[in-house]
Amino acid sequence: MSEISRNVDLNSASEDELEHVAGLGKEKSKRLVEERPIRSWDDLKNIEGFDDKLVEDLRQAGATLGEGYAGDKAA
Repeated sequence: MSEISRNVDLNSASEDELEHVAGLGKEKSKRLVEERPIRSWDDLKNIEGFDDKLVEDLRQAGATLGEGYAGDKAA
């Protein structure tokens, strides 16, 4: 599994780009794209396969939700 790209925007990255983010892979990337826009980190947790740990790992690794979305900055 590849490492996450720092500052990957989960709302605008292509499905192919998301597949290379650590912890996502093909199925989760597809579900994420289908559920866009993701307006908050809590919204992300509502997608099948996106548990608290994965969401926190994505935040800590530098993933973003893009401009204008709540909670975009990692804690």
